[in-house]
Amino acid sequence: MTTGTRSTTRLQRSLAWTMLVAQSVLVFTGALVRLTGSGLGCAEWPTCNDGNLTPVGELSMHSAIEFGNRLLGVALAVVGVLTILLLWRSRRARPDLFWFAVGLTAIVPVQAVLGGISVLTELNPWIVAGHLVPSLLAVAASALFVRRAYDSGLPAEPAGTRAQRILAWTAYVCVWITVVMGMLVTGAGPHAGDEASARNGLDTLLMARLHAAPVYVLCAALLGLLVLNRRQAADDPAEARRTLAPLLVTIVVVLAQGVVGYVQFFTGVPWMLVSVHIVGICLVLAASTAMLDSQYRRPSFAQADAPRTDAASPMSSV
Repeated sequence: MTTGTRSTTRLQRSLAWTMLVAQSVLVFTGALVRLTGSGLGCAEWPTCNDGNLTPVGELSMHSAIEFGNRLLGVALAVVGVLTILLLWRSRRARPDLFWFAVGLTAIVPVQAVLGGISVLTELNPWIVAGHLVPSLLAVAASALFVRRAYDSGLPAEPAGTRAQRILAWTAYVCVWITVVMGMLVTGAGPHAGDEASARNGLDTLLMARLHAAPVYVLCAALLGLLVLNRRQAADDPAEARRTLAPLLVTIVVVLAQGVVGYVQFFTGVPWMLVSVHIVGICLVLAASTAMLDSQYRRPSFAQADAPRTDAASPMSSV
């Protein structure tokens, strides 16, 4: 890529996708630690046990899962550093991509510290919930990283109608409320990460109902957005097509996530089904972030790379 162009390369797009997948995998493996009761498989931090960085003695399933999750955190840090180095040369032309890589890599040590606090507090449910938040934020940020890798990254302007943007923001806020309430449900439910770990003391049934409540608002907002998109197609078909794909993907993953959620609730919250629900969280966050971002339009590569007219030129005021 030349120094002055904002057009992206296949490598840059691949790096963005790699970061999104890596962040999502870390969320999934972290959930497995909890769902399999392996939260104290390594009972020390930053060491694992008996002052050793790796498990010593007989390797149990719990220590293997917990230590494996720690190793994945290290692998994510390596991926982040490599991404920063590979984007270094293009940082002036595309500073947005470079700083996305820096920010997402910086989350890794924060997560490591929060994970250590979780272990040292013997899986305090509030600390464990807090441990998940940065990773979920990283998934959403990684989705934006992917989006920026396919556009000019220049400042955006609103697209569509004000009603569409209001509905998109309403849906996105409901996604995050649902996610937060889901963490509270998990903290009150049976999957504590270890048999001896405490629960948050909240009523599980009540929290499950509160977890489901914003989903209805979310679905209504997405349906309204789909109706407005159909109307927009008559006046501006190109713009309607640009926003339709992220919207449809969001609707599909939200509906699938809802089905999994209800099935797991009525089948006694089996851990394997909950793990599928965790994957769904990452998909919903990534899809809804793309859906919201699609409500704003950025200049194309051709517009961004076009020579700028001189400020003194009569054409500069056109």
